[in-house]
Amino acid sequence: MVFSTESNYKASFAKAVDLLTTQQMPVQWRVKAVDDLIEAYVKQVGEVPNERQLERLTNYILRDSKNQPDKVSKTEYPELNEAQWKVRSNREVPLEQVGNFSFETKRVGIRFKHRDKCRRTA
Repeated sequence: MVFSTESNYKASFAKAVDLLTTQQMPVQWRVKAVDDLIEAYVKQVGEVPNERQLERLTNYILRDSKNQPDKVSKTEYPELNEAQWKVRSNREVPLEQVGNFSFETKRVGIRFKHRDKCRRTA
């Protein structure tokens, strides 16, 4: 692909992204093709591609990855990253504390700012 600064290089890059994202290939090949396309663009134009096009290329690479948004509910022992673990631990309440809440709190939901601080109800 040729991206020259004299022509509309952003539109031609968008067309190249369109063409690339329609092709079916293994993940390793996709990564190589995306890398080659971005390197050619940067070398010829001298700037980083548009954020939208980079996002489209990223989605193309991750199209059939094993990224499952609801993996916690579908697997018995899910692997959580640090941010997911922090969110989960902030939402969980020890079973001993659940019995001490009123019916209204249980119905509306329990809101904690921090585990050790006093409880908040919604």
